[in-house]
Amino acid sequence: MVLKTVIIGCRTTKIYCRPGCPPGRRTKPENKVYFSSRNEARVKGYRACKVCKPDELFKARETLFFTRYHSPLGTYILARSEKGVVCIKTEEQAPKFLARWEREGIELKGDDKKKLKLINQLDAYFEKKRRRFDLLLDMRGTPFQLQVWDFLLNIPWGETRTYGQTAKTLGRPKAARAVGRAVGTNPVSIVVPLPQDNRIRRQSDRLWRWTGQKDGPPGT
Repeated sequence: MVLKTVIIGCRTTKIYCRPGCPPGRRTKPENKVYFSSRNEARVKGYRACKVCKPDELFKARETLFFTRYHSPLGTYILARSEKGVVCIKTEEQAPKFLARWEREGIELKGDDKKKLKLINQLDAYFEKKRRRFDLLLDMRGTPFQLQVWDFLLNIPWGETRTYGQTAKTLGRPKAARAVGRAVGTNPVSIVVPLPQDNRIRRQSDRLWRWTGQKDGPPGT
């Protein structure tokens, strides 16, 4: 696989470098790890090399604050802006978002304090003490995606909607597939319902595999 942007890290020093960095070239092959972006390296706990200075050419237009959340089902990457929650994705799903943000000039900085409310509510969710979230969201997508995600947020707990029903409600009865794509690209897992919640499903009633949890939502 060829990556458009390659950042090379060293597992032993936890430092990331530009390709061709002299100290980086001395890293043993078994200790090398490749990232698609600086943001991904940072999220994984790596710091910038002081020799090649990979951060020097990057000019951030916006800063998002991230933290790693260790749930009973694995590690999630949480990111938020000053306006609200931008992303909740598993460690495996996050890299594509991190790489896209870097291309858009968005820098990530670690900050747990800004996530306390989100973390507390996620804790309560996984402890089966909460079904709804009371959070400000800063979701980013096309106008249609935002419309679909807003609709998902308003599906009452215990009720279901098919992609076709959702498309009709949104005034686009032939857009069931587009609804499915919007559901699949939802950046805020858990908070915004996904097929695994049994609240949004395909017309065939065959639920799509949920990438947030394995055995259905808490409280079921």
